[in-house]
Amino acid sequence: MAYLNSSVRRQKGVTLIELMVGIALGLMVVAVATVALMSSRSVSGTISDASTMQQQASYAFSVIGRQVRQAGSVELNLNPNLSFYSGDGTFAALQPVAFDAPDPEGLRPPFDRRVSTLSGTTGPAFTVGYQNYAEKIKPEGSLVTESQLRDCLGQNPGKSSPATTPVISSRFSLNDNGELVCTGSGGGGTQAIIDGVTDWQVRYAVQPHGTTTMQYLTNPDDITNWNSVYAVEVCLELTSKEAIGGLSGATYKNCNSEDASYDNRLKMVFRSTYQLRSQGLAG
Repeated sequence: MAYLNSSVRRQKGVTLIELMVGIALGLMVVAVATVALMSSRSVSGTISDASTMQQQASYAFSVIGRQVRQAGSVELNLNPNLSFYSGDGTFAALQPVAFDAPDPEGLRPPFDRRVSTLSGTTGPAFTVGYQNYAEKIKPEGSLVTESQLRDCLGQNPGKSSPATTPVISSRFSLNDNGELVCTGSGGGGTQAIIDGVTDWQVRYAVQPHGTTTMQYLTNPDDITNWNSVYAVEVCLELTSKEAIGGLSGATYKNCNSEDASYDNRLKMVFRSTYQLRSQGLAG
């Protein structure tokens, strides 16, 4: 019994000071871990936002590019009658046997490149168009006549009868919700292509016929002849949805090439220029 009492007296617990020191050390470890976790999350979020915006811009430029590069194109005359242009075939290679070929049977729908190729309005917004026509294809062994052309929304209501939709057109603009939208000729209304767009600018490379001077115009009202526009430059500014730190006082170059504040949001500016291959062929 005496031995038991002696053992009990020798046992000691944790003092209040030791307990407080242990709690303080534990809180410091938790604080450091929390800061590291938040920092890692912030970096991960920034990288994710940057990757998302790059993918958004790439997709938007892909949609715009497919339509702009088609702008002004017409049905090719794959079997031209050279004698129609010159009886003896002289200079036949210089004649327009591929573009704007004659249509003696009146089967092609009307298309005027000077009117339907490109037009723009303030906002900015621009519309591109090209001739809709059908081709003979064999999807599963049976010969059918169908158009393979599509507007910016992947639509073509006149794919079986192009005469009902003689022009495939796509209009690109920015709405009040920060969405880059497109209105096609397929009757599907206006649909968003990407969101998170805080600015978008369009410049037109204009070279008047008979001159060697190229100039960039941003105001569509200054363009008197849309057939003299040889290229379209598009600038997109995308902004992240989540706020990020560490950007206080930092600036970037916006679409107007001016210094602008990040405002604690990741902002990225993308530019792409598209040449209209069919322009300049008709005065």
